[in-house]
Amino acid sequence: MSNDRLTLAAVLAFIHAVLSRFFVSFTAEITQPSTGPLLIAALLAMVNFAIFLFLFITFKRLLNERYDFIQADRPILALIGLGALGVIFILLPVTGLGYSLFSLVSRGFGVVSGLLWIWLALLLLKLPAGRIKWLKPYAFVVAAAGIGYASIVLTTLAVILSMIADILLGVIFIQETGKPEPGKIEV
Repeated sequence: MSNDRLTLAAVLAFIHAVLSRFFVSFTAEITQPSTGPLLIAALLAMVNFAIFLFLFITFKRLLNERYDFIQADRPILALIGLGALGVIFILLPVTGLGYSLFSLVSRGFGVVSGLLWIWLALLLLKLPAGRIKWLKPYAFVVAAAGIGYASIVLTTLAVILSMIADILLGVIFIQETGKPEPGKIEV
């Protein structure tokens, strides 16, 4: 994996930390679901998901290619799939199915995503210590965020912890740019 991709992923992780908070704030402020704000929310959701997709495909490749660690693939792919479904379901109020159904689906997504984040964190903790410097703190923050999302009542705390996790992921990507790729000898 190229250092350019890791650098881009680091920058996008920092952007995602800010954008995801803005997205959550914007969708939480929609009190009267009308087409305009909901379409803006859908656009924000698509941009947010595109960044998330790039980040976690890069993270998966980093774990696979540099550390031969494939155990985290399933929760990462499940989170990506859930994110894609989330983008589709953000349009429920626009289709006329009602805002209450959107609220119920959002809570269900929160619980499922929380459980997936906890699963990912537990698997990341199995990577031998010291291989990726900030992986353990990242895993603990992700687990705490997952607990917050799964509980529903701690969603605000989970959003803040997710921002911290994005920043830690960006730091991990930055630190990985200085490491040689497997199979390449530094002269």
